[in-house]
Amino acid sequence: VGVWLFILVMAIAYFLHLRRLDGSDRGRHAVSFSSGLLVLWAALDWPLGPLGASYLASVHVLQFLLIALVAPPLLLAGLPRATFAALQRRPHVWGFLEKVTQPLVAFFVFNVVMTVGHWPSVVDALMTSQLGSFALDIAWLASGVVFWWPIVAPLPARPRFSFLPKIGYLALNGLLIRPPTLIMLYAKFPVYALYELAPPIPGTSAMDDQQLAGAVMKVGSAWVMMVGIAVVFYLWYRTGSREQ
Repeated sequence: VGVWLFILVMAIAYFLHLRRLDGSDRGRHAVSFSSGLLVLWAALDWPLGPLGASYLASVHVLQFLLIALVAPPLLLAGLPRATFAALQRRPHVWGFLEKVTQPLVAFFVFNVVMTVGHWPSVVDALMTSQLGSFALDIAWLASGVVFWWPIVAPLPARPRFSFLPKIGYLALNGLLIRPPTLIMLYAKFPVYALYELAPPIPGTSAMDDQQLAGAVMKVGSAWVMMVGIAVVFYLWYRTGSREQ
């Protein structure tokens, strides 16, 4: 029920906000934001939610990819430019957002949250309660929004962070191998007590699931970055064609 309420509150708040704005492209924005909400719903609700909470580490990592890497760019793309302009009229909020979404800061924030959020002791401590699990999900979502903001959000304008630096930003994140990935792939024993103690799927073991989780994290994040690079490159090409 908590997942349903969370998604419902976000949807109601968004469409009430959208109704107050004028613009012919509201439909396009609504489709993008709704797609982001559906991705969040799929990641948090049954069956991925219960499976990732205490049964399979590989599903837990899949949830991370959906919450932190797939949903945020869709949600940000669903916000009209007027939304960002309204945030600019709130100096304290905008000042914080402007600083935390600087590309280097966003890169650091996302990778720290990704590393800490998959550290075995942190996962075992937080995932034993609904409140801890929710806190981890919110941290993933917030870090994903911070990460994708310099790529997707139209404001603040950063002329130096144009198409080529954006491609490099995404490529570096796609190639980077974080410590939890190495731990999951190469540890000689299960590192997550939460998933080690879960009843195994017949024919598999906790080690098999843990190594699959590491592969999902590495390959899945790389594919998301590749899609992001393809979109940025297409927009770069389209902008050049329009100028010509």
